[in-house]
Amino acid sequence: MQSLNSLWESKNYRIAFVIALCSILWMLSGLVISSDSEEANREVKAEDKLTTVQVQRLKSEPYALQVRVRARTQAHRMVDVRAEVEGRVARQPVDKGAKVKIGDSMCEIAMEDRKLRLDEAKAAVQQAQLEYDGALRLKSGGYQSKTAIAGAKARLQTAKANLQRSELDLANLNVRAPFDGVVDLRPVELGDYMRKGDTCARVIDLDPIVLAGQVSETEVARLAVGGEAHAKLRTGEELTGRIRYIGRESNSVTRTFPIEVEVDNADGKLLAGITSKLVIPVGAVDAFHIPASLLTLDDDGKVGVRIVDETKVVQFYLVDIIGNDDDGVWVLGIPESSLLITVGQEYVAKGEKVAYKFAGTKNAEQAASL
Repeated sequence: MQSLNSLWESKNYRIAFVIALCSILWMLSGLVISSDSEEANREVKAEDKLTTVQVQRLKSEPYALQVRVRARTQAHRMVDVRAEVEGRVARQPVDKGAKVKIGDSMCEIAMEDRKLRLDEAKAAVQQAQLEYDGALRLKSGGYQSKTAIAGAKARLQTAKANLQRSELDLANLNVRAPFDGVVDLRPVELGDYMRKGDTCARVIDLDPIVLAGQVSETEVARLAVGGEAHAKLRTGEELTGRIRYIGRESNSVTRTFPIEVEVDNADGKLLAGITSKLVIPVGAVDAFHIPASLLTLDDDGKVGVRIVDETKVVQFYLVDIIGNDDDGVWVLGIPESSLLITVGQEYVAKGEKVAYKFAGTKNAEQAASL
């Protein structure tokens, strides 16, 4: 024991001991570092074996929900004005395309012998009135039976009815406009013979103009009468109006509901029969805008997208497509800030672990720091 103490007291032995101890620690640290390095190399090799995909971090944006409808402009109302008496067309005061006011004459049928028949009916009424008055005087003297008096009264009433019919025929010689509008059709010409019920002219009312279309059964519940609607006509005009009518029963074949939007047309510039697109706002929602090419199908044929979760595992999310434009589609159903696979999604499957990088980065190590 004393010899060890004496050796420790020697400076040279102490230095040799420290050097030996440091050498042992250095060799041990080499083993640890080598083990750590091997583990890191194994991880790098495993990372190299993973499929690398490119991702984009998603951020929701406000999206205005809309119902889009194909429609056509049509007249507010339209009537085929028909003759109520027959005869030859003697006069046509208005031309096709002319504006008319309510009560304006559009076709005038020839008088012919109707004036004579009116005079005859008036004379028949006078005669029947005299006969009836005479029968009443005879009744007071007891010289006339009740049957005779009843017959005289019936003849008087018949004569009066014939007179009213003649007066009505004369009044109906002029076929008049039922409301303010435009003469859109005039199938008869001067000198044509019109029978009762034949069309003299068609009058259309274009103020307001109506845009009529069909709404699918999945969207009709989102609309309401009085709601605002925007339209763009094939001719380029952009209009704003209000929904005035929504059908209560769907078409049995197309399962769509009729809808009408009313637009002011006081100047009459808008015409009927023009194709248009209706856009009806129905609220707003936060949604994601993605390229349509990134949509894919699962094993059940449902539409969705592939994303990478926080553990670098591929997940599949079903989406609801709520709109589209020239740059892509608007969808719901994806968590906020998800990493959407934009390149390489066709090479990976749900549940697979992957390496990923963002657009503009060189490798997955750089992407992991973003």
